Amino acid sequence: MIKSIFLIASTLLVVGCTIQSELLFEELPIEGWMQDQWVEFDYTNRLPKKQVSLYWVLRHDDDYPFSNIHLIATWRNPKGVEKTDTLSYLLAKPNGKWLGKGLYIKEHTLPFVERFLLDEPGEYTFRVHPAVRATETLVANKRLMGIHQVGIAINPILNE
Repeated sequence: MIKSIFLIASTLLVVGCTIQSELLFEELPIEGWMQDQWVEFDYTNRLPKKQVSLYWVLRHDDDYPFSNIHLIATWRNPKGVEKTDTLSYLLAKPNGKWLGKGLYIKEHTLPFVERFLLDEPGEYTFRVHPAVRATETLVANKRLMGIHQVGIAINPILNE
């Protein structure tokens, strides 16, 4: 009886303390992701001074022609203050083996901001678009083939 009560209490404690991550995805056109096509995610923060870690999530197949990707990312807080960053990620090893997980569709979790302070309640907007450099000439008509979805993972950080 005591073991059963302890097991139930432990389970409730673990379930109750689980950190809820948000994962938002956008499906991309089958024809490819246009270099000037922004993908936008809105996130409503309900708590003041909440710290999170942010990751871009990219899902692609073997039709993606590069071993890396360059992204332009912007974020806007509830007061309308906007910031921009240029990001570069390695997606494959030198031998061509993808670094992501999965069989047909590879998923990459790409670090964006390790500690992001959602300093006030309200609507935050995160936007991203590809920015493959001109030296990577395989990009026909400015489309990136093989990318199926892009998303953002918002992971709460417990106060330390």
